Amino acid sequence: MDYEIVMPQFSDTMERGKVVRWLKKEGEFVQKGDVIAEIEAEKAVMELQAFKSGILKAILVEEGQEVEVGKPIALLELKGEATQEKEPTVKEVTKQPKEEKPVFEKPKINVERLELPSGFASPYAKVLAKEYNINLEELQKEGRLPSPAHAKDVQEFLTERYFTPKALELLKEYELNIKEVLEEFGEVKITEDMLLAFIEKRGIPRKVPVSSVQKALIANLTKSVLSFPYFHIHEVFDFSFIPKIEGITLTHWIVKIVGDSMQVFERLRAIYREDHYLILPSSNVSVAVAVGEDLYNPVVKSVEKKNLRQIANELNQLRKRAEEKKLSLEEIQGATLTVSNLGMLGIRSFDAVLPYGHACIVAVGAMDQEGKAHLTFTFNHVVLNGFTAALFVKHLKERFSDRDYINFLLREVS
Repeated sequence: MDYEIVMPQFSDTMERGKVVRWLKKEGEFVQKGDVIAEIEAEKAVMELQAFKSGILKAILVEEGQEVEVGKPIALLELKGEATQEKEPTVKEVTKQPKEEKPVFEKPKINVERLELPSGFASPYAKVLAKEYNINLEELQKEGRLPSPAHAKDVQEFLTERYFTPKALELLKEYELNIKEVLEEFGEVKITEDMLLAFIEKRGIPRKVPVSSVQKALIANLTKSVLSFPYFHIHEVFDFSFIPKIEGITLTHWIVKIVGDSMQVFERLRAIYREDHYLILPSSNVSVAVAVGEDLYNPVVKSVEKKNLRQIANELNQLRKRAEEKKLSLEEIQGATLTVSNLGMLGIRSFDAVLPYGHACIVAVGAMDQEGKAHLTFTFNHVVLNGFTAALFVKHLKERFSDRDYINFLLREVS
């Protein structure tokens, strides 16, 4: 009996998943609970465990492929108890004498490879050969083309004949039409510079695939914008009271002070669920982390219970895991507020898109010479009204100017 292993749904918002790596091969025995594959979804890599025991009969989705949740990705041939070998006891072994099984030698079979004479080719291969003035029979005699030759063989020969290795990489990267390129340059060896000039002349765009991380981000932000009304509050904060400490950045300070303030305003810890709100007991704050073109939001949980040094160390570890693409689903879920800081790039102020389900995102701009910076708060209007949001911003602003509170935070890390 065959059992379908399907693409699992690791979270409520997950719609698709990518097989990163198969840890079991076809034909291998799989025990219930074994990790059989690694799945990437929503910016995290999760382990897929087997729910039944059996033989991995077939892998239906190759590594790197992405499929929808619920689609079969492998077949498991279940082994019933009746078919499983029973381990004999000592008593059984003494009763049954060991029988020597005759050894049969496999007959030797001489396999003679059948080679077709030169000149054999598929109809389309012959069309291509005629179009590009290629002598199929001569090349097959020289061993440069197989017999029979197919269209793919002729196309590969053309690329190697007319393009340098680097030009060949460009040809594949831009998915250029070989016929058009050869018509442009004629019977010459085409170099990388020649091909770049051809690309620029014709304004040919380079196709860049959308990563699974970017797909998850696009889906999340699109869903957020279409699902929830939101509003902004713009305010100037004074960070001049924040001291410089080695290893602790302004982002770490913001995460800590925001997390403490969330304990005063429970709606900043709220998740909306149609007819009720879920108020989380802890302040869980995510931080926007860019890795190339990919954007991650790793979460620091229970911020109110951690000091600045612990937050800094945890965020450094999360950034490293993001760069290695090893963030788990647990490490990117559970936040209700996000901090996005572009101030280190000299950006005066900006708006940030509210992540789906979050109560707020704080966009932090650059500090001026007086230590002041523009902050833009985007609030989920389903979770907070304008009055409560304004009180939160006012409270937060006062916290950054409270010397006693700042000194208390410093004593925790001294």
